[in-house]
Amino acid sequence: MLRAPGGRLVLIALLFFAASALPLAQNPQPAAGAGPQASKGGPSFTIGALRRDGVIIPFASHGNGRWTNAWPAPGQRPEIPITLAASPKSWWLNGRPAGYWTVWPLRGDSRVVFVKNIVSVTAQCQPQLGLQTDYTSIEAPGPARMQPHPKDGLATTGDVVVEPLELLNAQAADWVKVAAEVAAKVTDAEGKLLADRRGALPVTDAERRKKPFTLEVLFRTAGPRAGTTLLYFEGVKRYGAAAGARRGYQTVPDPLTYAVGFVVLDPQAAPRINETVTLSDSRREGLLYTQPLGALRMNGRLYWAVQRSGWGYERFDVLEMAEPDIKAAIETAGGSCR
Repeated sequence: MLRAPGGRLVLIALLFFAASALPLAQNPQPAAGAGPQASKGGPSFTIGALRRDGVIIPFASHGNGRWTNAWPAPGQRPEIPITLAASPKSWWLNGRPAGYWTVWPLRGDSRVVFVKNIVSVTAQCQPQLGLQTDYTSIEAPGPARMQPHPKDGLATTGDVVVEPLELLNAQAADWVKVAAEVAAKVTDAEGKLLADRRGALPVTDAERRKKPFTLEVLFRTAGPRAGTTLLYFEGVKRYGAAAGARRGYQTVPDPLTYAVGFVVLDPQAAPRINETVTLSDSRREGLLYTQPLGALRMNGRLYWAVQRSGWGYERFDVLEMAEPDIKAAIETAGGSCR
């Protein structure tokens, strides 16, 4: 779920990193620790962002135990090959063009698609080469000029299995289980942020503590350790125009506190919450949003493939969901107007 200019961007958010009752992916959920069998140096595969128009943008390959990307970067203007077979070998893992890909939509079944040709699309303000496939989305198309272009999930070729990311709603058991604890952690972190004089809010401290935190988004996957569950959340505390007006904020958008973070649910321990809080307003300018595209597990490690974007900017990351810190395995430019 994206926005056109002037609308709200409903992606997963923030510098570190919507909810829906629609049916989720029907792909079977691998058990924690499941995944492709590693050969020496690990499995070999390439992953790409699956656009809603059926174009795949390759952005990361894994082979010989390391992550790389050889696909032409946005902004380059190489000649578009007449056929896939005519594309340079340097663009491909092991020099072999991939004519068939497995797509893993966030909603719907995984399936194999065929590459028809290489095309040029627009990514923010830059040209970007992609693979036009015969994929047809079950989602409604967004506005023609929407940036970032809507992504349906992940596409892969090679030895890899993608685990579904479940998008929960407010009736889900895990949502109910963590909402109050997350709200308390966010309010405490907000207070520390203000105490460090890294911002201000147009309310007293007592009013701030009473203001509710609204959980907006909650994603779920099997956790990094066997038997655990990993949740990602985002949400806001809204202070409204009336609060702003009391302290001379009439000329700016309504102030709010934005929070995102992760919760590890472990049957043997209390939930562990890792939150990031920032002060913003209803425009939400300056935030970097993240849309997860798929999860995969390799050699016992959990990875998320994500799109990260803000106004006039996007990129693709592979994140290792390690404990206690999340690590970037590879970052790939996705397009820019800067």
